[in-house]
Amino acid sequence: MPIFEYECKKCEKKFELLLPHSSASAVCPVCGTKDVKKLLSTFAAKVDSPASSCANADSCPAAASRSCGCSCGCGHHH
Repeated sequence: MPIFEYECKKCEKKFELLLPHSSASAVCPVCGTKDVKKLLSTFAAKVDSPASSCANADSCPAAASRSCGCSCGCGHHH
C-alpha cells in the first residue's frame, strides 16, 4: 500500500496516510474533516555508494577519485 501525503484545507495540518488505493478517502487526523488536498509526493531510495560495490575499494589508496573502470572509482583497474 502506498503512503499518500495530504494537507487539510480547514486546519492546514500536513499528514501522511497509508491507504489501500488512491481513491480511498482521507480524513484529517487533527480536525476530522474530509476536506483535504493530496500533495505532490517525492520518494526516497537508498543507493549504495560506488566505493561500496568494489571488493578492492578498501585497500585502494585512491578510492575517492572515481576515475577507473571499476565502480569503486579508485583510478586503478582491478
